[in-house]
Amino acid sequence: SRDGRRAVRFDRSSLRTYVPPPLPAMLDQGFEQYVPKSNDGEPAPLSDVLAALAHYKVSTAARIVTYRNNLNKLMLTPFSLQDDWEMLVERDTNGRILLHVRDTARKQAEEECRSEMQQRMCYWGYRFEQLCTRPHASNSCAHSAAAVPVPDTGGSRVASPSDPHSYTNLFDSAEVATLRQRYARCASTPSTPSSAAVNANEEFCAILSLGLAQHKLLMAAEMDCVSQEQSEGYVELKTNKLLIEPRDRHNFEKFKLLRIWLQSFLAGVPTIVVGFRDAQGVVREISSLQTLRIHRMVREKNFWDPTVCLNFGRSVLDWLAHSLTKLDASSVCLLRYEPKQREITLGVIGSRDVASKATPSASAELKRKRE
Repeated sequence: SRDGRRAVRFDRSSLRTYVPPPLPAMLDQGFEQYVPKSNDGEPAPLSDVLAALAHYKVSTAARIVTYRNNLNKLMLTPFSLQDDWEMLVERDTNGRILLHVRDTARKQAEEECRSEMQQRMCYWGYRFEQLCTRPHASNSCAHSAAAVPVPDTGGSRVASPSDPHSYTNLFDSAEVATLRQRYARCASTPSTPSSAAVNANEEFCAILSLGLAQHKLLMAAEMDCVSQEQSEGYVELKTNKLLIEPRDRHNFEKFKLLRIWLQSFLAGVPTIVVGFRDAQGVVREISSLQTLRIHRMVREKNFWDPTVCLNFGRSVLDWLAHSLTKLDASSVCLLRYEPKQREITLGVIGSRDVASKATPSASAELKRKRE
């Protein structure tokens, strides 16, 4: 568990329970008090995972330790050929392969240049999680970092239902009064049960054991919540725009469902709850999806194939494990996918400039997709 100040506790105090939210649900409310996630230079410290394993004295045959984020990027590659990615690779004193999350320069630049509307849409996801969950009764309250209001720079703002000052300059006084009454009615409904500031630093992470062919892995994954009947497992929460036009459904099934399926399948999450929102960030519909049935929804459309993702990931891990045996045990490497060349490379970071290209079995699928 991680609290609002990013402090780690080896317990379930940050794990929340899923509770269906009343509709409509206003996701934009509270944006001005939103506390974004602080990465402190490292998106997902693997040291916390290793510390948890040591704390509980976990003995395992797993030879790879990673966050789910790395496996997502790796296995999505055949269907996301234009997205570069990278991760740091090293071996610990026990010979286990450690895969560290690392953002590319492109990803960092995108994060730094996000518009206010993009920031709001990111917030909507966290707000949806807050509206859909409640703390366990046995959980102690986590410490929360102080909310930092959005400064008023005097410039134009994105119009927001939760921020009346953002739209008073767009309408006459009569229209502003009407909008305030309308938004006030929405805000007073049971759809906003929690008025606490959303703190993206609070999270619960599960460490799971899984196998991929001959590879045994320990994978850490952030879990949104658990079902009210805990025997039914974890629940993944997502938001998506309403599927109004045919293109909306096409994009949802071809791109969003693939990512939802993969991350849920890897972590053994059986259920995904999707909140479909309008352009103003108001959830109008809720849909529950079963992870193992998702591919059946798109199988006839041939958008994507789960076996391609899994086989590609296995091939790259085969090659990575073999390549590392040829390097000094103390080597720290950069594993990177280059979209222009459609190649995965492994380079040693340090005094040696050693690079190894992906084996034909790993590269073949990329070339096939390019053709």
